Amino acid sequence: MKLDDTLNGILFLALGLCIALYAQTLQKQPQIEYGSGFLPGIVGTGMALAGLALILRRIVTGAGGVSGLVAFKGNGRRGALGVGLFVGTILIYILLAQTIGFLLLAPFLIFGLVFWFERRWKLAALVGVFGTLALHSFFYQIMQAPLPWGILTKYSGVLTW
Repeated sequence: MKLDDTLNGILFLALGLCIALYAQTLQKQPQIEYGSGFLPGIVGTGMALAGLALILRRIVTGAGGVSGLVAFKGNGRRGALGVGLFVGTILIYILLAQTIGFLLLAPFLIFGLVFWFERRWKLAALVGVFGTLALHSFFYQIMQAPLPWGILTKYSGVLTW
């Protein structure tokens, strides 16, 4: 199923604006100078800008159109499996992250997702390892969000950079 980019753009623009506006209502935490609405505000603004870009691209170039607003084509089974894999990955993370830990679990989950969608194992391995390090650095170091250490808890002081 493919939606027309005008419809995608409107949905992303509306959702992004809602997220960005909601982020402004979140209370600031005394221990963090940028507040808990900082990251949702960035995400919401980015989504709104991406939605606007989709709408403008559709208007200016005509690209991203389908006959009607919705088109059904392609292998629906593979798409459904991809969505199921994505949701399953989130559930696996929720269930196992506290026990195994982010640094050990995330590379395998990211590898699985990238390999499923790209079918290139070397790329999946690189993105799994370096993506995990980048995510850990961003959330743990920059955003100061606690990530689960799991079985690496006794090494947490050594593994922080």
